[in-house]
Amino acid sequence: MKKIAIVAAPNMRYVNTGMVTVELSAKAFVEKHFPDHKVDFYSIVPPDPPGNESWMMMDVGYVQNSSNGIPEIFQHKEIYLNKDELFASDVILYWGDFLQAKHYIETECVQRISKVYGVDKKTALKEAYNALLMVGEPEAIKNRTIMFGGSLLYNTASDYIKGSYGKNISSMVAGCAGIFMRDPISSIRISHLKNDYKESYLGIDPAFLLRDDDFDILPTSAWSEGLRNKGSAGLFFGARTAPTKNLVSFSRAIAKEMNVEQEWLPWFPYHKILRKHNMHTKWSSKGREKWRWINEIEGLLPRGEIYLQGDLLSVLSKYRYVITDTYHLCINSWRAGVPAICFGSEDNSSSKVIKDFKKKILYEMYDANEWYFDISELREKGGERKTIDKIIKLLDNEEMIDVIVGRIRAHSGEMEKILKHSMNKILEKD
Repeated sequence: MKKIAIVAAPNMRYVNTGMVTVELSAKAFVEKHFPDHKVDFYSIVPPDPPGNESWMMMDVGYVQNSSNGIPEIFQHKEIYLNKDELFASDVILYWGDFLQAKHYIETECVQRISKVYGVDKKTALKEAYNALLMVGEPEAIKNRTIMFGGSLLYNTASDYIKGSYGKNISSMVAGCAGIFMRDPISSIRISHLKNDYKESYLGIDPAFLLRDDDFDILPTSAWSEGLRNKGSAGLFFGARTAPTKNLVSFSRAIAKEMNVEQEWLPWFPYHKILRKHNMHTKWSSKGREKWRWINEIEGLLPRGEIYLQGDLLSVLSKYRYVITDTYHLCINSWRAGVPAICFGSEDNSSSKVIKDFKKKILYEMYDANEWYFDISELREKGGERKTIDKIIKLLDNEEMIDVIVGRIRAHSGEMEKILKHSMNKILEKD
């Protein structure tokens, strides 16, 4: 029995349903193709550190009930406390996210390592570089390493000039046994770093590797049992892009024309966080607007709000379509064969990690750009009606939906074969 290590970003408090699908894709892939080997997950810090601090977007400071069963499936080992074990693995898979991106390593990782382990920022930076760029590790370890589904989407030329990041990431990618980035821009950035333009370093988002039966491992509840197949549309909004005031009436108008019910798909506990943060603002003008939005969301939860993340994922294939602003909800919807109408904003001023650019790139990759809308279109005079008409036309075009879904499935199927082959080459060396 050989050991396969999966290095993933910590899904803090297990709140991010999209990150659950990324981790699940790693577990399912390895157990399907390498069932005789031992698999361990590693992350820079534990997903549920002590205390009640909020660690990431949509984290309320404690593990939500919807995450019941998730920690037991993905038991992360802390890299800080298990480095020797990690780097002694027969195959090391850096899986998804922005694990090798400068902004992620030097900002998010340094802050988390420093807080969790009580070390200074200089020590935390050294630990982050070692954990995610293998700084100080022998070439032989890099030769047993694969980067899959990661992104350098927000790196800039200056990132490679200032400090040691450029030298360190160049050293890592030069030694890796395989590199398969999630998007074409990150792929060409690997080509620049390796000075190699003959090979393609394009992979896919790991969640696209999931197959329907992979979700069987996730616990579910009665929440997901009452949804009529193709009788409803899922709506989730507000995690990435600011919604318009009339978003619910807009989505209901589409649902009415498509002869389906509109319901809220609580991908994140967004309504709970809104409620918590606005308890004392009910009587102000801005507060009343927030509470109107909260009440509208809660009015679109016909089966209540006692659910598990397994429910959210198991119902996706039952929806007629999904409207959202959230990257991995789009990915999981299309993977399930359900068209996802995605909204973003050119004016988005969010952090580098969650800029809407990555959603736009995703849709361009599969010629699904007609399904991507800028939220500003709903604020223009007559824009709402025009957008409704466009969306109805798209949803009625089954041939177009089949083309997009077909491209995604063909791409994911080929990447699964390529990744399996790359791992076998490492394992067979011994």
